[in-house]
Amino acid sequence: MDASSRRFVAGLIRVALVVLAIVLVAKWVMRRSPNHGHVRVQTEAPPPDSLGAGDIRVFNADSSVDLILKGDKVLAGLSPKTVAKVRGEIERSSDSDSGIGGSIASLVKKTVAGAIGTHAAFPLADIRDVRYEDGRLIFDWTSGGEHNIFGNTKVDHKNAGNTFRAGDAKLFIDAVHARKRQLGQT
Repeated sequence: MDASSRRFVAGLIRVALVVLAIVLVAKWVMRRSPNHGHVRVQTEAPPPDSLGAGDIRVFNADSSVDLILKGDKVLAGLSPKTVAKVRGEIERSSDSDSGIGGSIASLVKKTVAGAIGTHAAFPLADIRDVRYEDGRLIFDWTSGGEHNIFGNTKVDHKNAGNTFRAGDAKLFIDAVHARKRQLGQT
């Protein structure tokens, strides 16, 4: 097999792996979503200077994840601090393999580095209420049921979903209630 054929095959494998990764992530998000299909994905969290009046961003106790109320949706994902840390670790890791294995490793690293800041976006209209229990923000959905958005999310082997401070949670809940009143959704 000559070099151009190997490059072509490697390119096809890269494309197939990216498509497979996207399909797997989409299926996982759909299964985890309490509203099956109502959750959207936003590739980057809004920068702090883009938050408008009444919008709010709160971080969990160790600032590894954040919740953002922006406009008519709630965004949940890794915090900018955690995203920067992961991207830095990915950039520092070296490719020890060459050939097709090195190509695949490089592609995976680039894909992960590009997607690590992704936030799940939940329409505010799908949220009936938010409450704070045992360090967790619990969302009650208009379609029924409740959901801890971060569920079993682990950052540095610690459960990141159960660590919100009471004061931050109260600010977030009050902001959600105010926005729902403002949008006529109460």
